[in-house]
Amino acid sequence: MYKFTLIIAALFASLCHSKQADGAEPVSVGTVSASNTAAFTSSELHSPIVTTLVRGEEFPILKRKEAIDSELIHTVATGDTLYLVAKQYGVSVNQMKRANRIIGSRLYVGQRLIIPNDLVNHRIKKKDSLWKIARTYNVSIDRLIKNNDLDAIVLQPGTELKIPEGFYQVQLLGGKTGWVQQSAVKESKLNRFNLGWKYNGKQDSYQKQLHIDGLDVVSPRWYTLSYENLISLNEDDNYAVSAAKAGKHVWPLFGNRFDPELTDFILSDAGNRQKVIRAIKKSLVKTKSQGINVDFENIDPKNKKDYVTFIQELKKELSPYGIEVSVDVSRENDDPFWSGSLDRAGLGKAADYIVLMGYDEHWGSSPKAGSVASLPWTDEGIKLLLREVPAHKVLLGVPFYTREWITDKSGKVRSVDRTITETEKLIQEKGLTKKWDHSTSQNYVAFMENGEKHQIWVEDETSMKLRYDLVKKYHLRGTAAWYVGGGPEGIWDALK
Repeated sequence: MYKFTLIIAALFASLCHSKQADGAEPVSVGTVSASNTAAFTSSELHSPIVTTLVRGEEFPILKRKEAIDSELIHTVATGDTLYLVAKQYGVSVNQMKRANRIIGSRLYVGQRLIIPNDLVNHRIKKKDSLWKIARTYNVSIDRLIKNNDLDAIVLQPGTELKIPEGFYQVQLLGGKTGWVQQSAVKESKLNRFNLGWKYNGKQDSYQKQLHIDGLDVVSPRWYTLSYENLISLNEDDNYAVSAAKAGKHVWPLFGNRFDPELTDFILSDAGNRQKVIRAIKKSLVKTKSQGINVDFENIDPKNKKDYVTFIQELKKELSPYGIEVSVDVSRENDDPFWSGSLDRAGLGKAADYIVLMGYDEHWGSSPKAGSVASLPWTDEGIKLLLREVPAHKVLLGVPFYTREWITDKSGKVRSVDRTITETEKLIQEKGLTKKWDHSTSQNYVAFMENGEKHQIWVEDETSMKLRYDLVKKYHLRGTAAWYVGGGPEGIWDALK
């Protein structure tokens, strides 16, 4: 099961009602109800940083530590005073003195200070029981009895129990973690899910794809920017109805034709942005779509802020209808148009989801043969993105394709795109045996033909399972597959 996710109160309502398709993996959600909630560190809890959580931020919760053994210890360092330590952990100096039996205010380097836990007051209701209260606050029944000097398990309605605090460990940006008091957090549920882009098929295959088990959200190519009418709309009402009957959510793809000049023409003009947004809203509402996937690539760096503004305006317009906004981003690289023009932190705050296009490590015209997405390269890309975007907002884009690399006698390299299905057929026809490539963490095949060397770093069930392991390792929200028809239906079993 996916671990916990921390949702600040201001965003709690909208996220809790964003139910995904049946069968998706459940996600526990916490709500932080107070601004400036301290997230603190200690040698006992092994949390590497000290920070403050502000209302509106969202982070996954990694684990809970029950109040019975959640005592925080601070080791005094040079420059520490009782006042500074107390302020760091959100407690008073007098509380620190009582908990540590300190007379006066002198500390010494290396001294271990107990950080006192606050107690939460719980007024007993008619149907309350010790078991129910203990479960609600994630404490043991024995601890409740000890803290309240109870000599019976029968509770008196209207009286109050003192509940000792537990803590949640939260996943912050940049791989950092911190602990937050349990009383500031409420839990709910979200779902992990898989998105698939619709591409390169016919009507009958699209209908068949709607019944793939493990595919929760479909993204048909409906919208593109246009010089003539600002936006070209090609929605398919019949497909939307069929998707709904099959229990799939629809998030139409909105592209920019990879045209930086056209994109600048739209994004840099407030009037053009609003015309496009209104047209999209009308179409999404008409087709009863649950979301949209914005895929703007090859953007002029001068439009970096414009793009964030556009997503903010789009989200504001769609929010009353409960329509979610997802944005595709490339893995960080040196190209100013394909990577540098993306404000990932800004887009992460504006959108509901960020899709990391975790592929094209070696692109089609690359002068060097190599994997489309080696596992170490993908792993590093996730870590880079998580410096700026909370993990539970991230979908990992996975490739249902690879490339067959052909090196001629002169050493010149060319490539042919191969879907997972095409690759498996080629391997069978030529009687090839997959070999494990440790450097990429995926299978590999090679053969000679007409004096030329052919190489394929294989995408298959093994590579998909390893990619899904990254989703779980980094507490991501799910996956997005390019593209649905690229592999057999069974490939989705690795992503469920």
